[in-house]
Amino acid sequence: MPSTDTVSAPSRLFVRHETRYEASVEVHPDQADQFRMSFPDALSDFKVVDVSKGGLGLRSSVFLPRNLRMILTVTGRNEEGVELPRPLTIRVIVRRCSLMDHKPSYLVGLQFVDAAGRDEQQLVKAAARAEESTGRTMDSGGTTRGA
Repeated sequence: MPSTDTVSAPSRLFVRHETRYEASVEVHPDQADQFRMSFPDALSDFKVVDVSKGGLGLRSSVFLPRNLRMILTVTGRNEEGVELPRPLTIRVIVRRCSLMDHKPSYLVGLQFVDAAGRDEQQLVKAAARAEESTGRTMDSGGTTRGA
């Protein structure tokens, strides 16, 4: 039986860079009447876990429906100590949302709306630099490998 997973490891287009930046989200104004987050704390409880040239992975305590357009504000310092020069505004579309554990905790796959955007490119470069400085890389399946 063929797999129904549309984003399998062999089909990845870009190398992913592991990171741990903090993020807050806002639903795109065009969809604000369709999806609302009732709890203000839920808007800022997100971690960017990986970044690629096409999008990013987000750890969330909130389920985010597929095709939801959002505006992420990515800030802070990742675990390697690399700090972003300013908050980055990233426009994304939810492509998948998978339950990771019972807390609840979800892994959300997000695609950049404008991968050539200034903030998107800056986020990818910062994640790549941080990963190079530690000598760790992620393989195509998302597993971190040491130097």
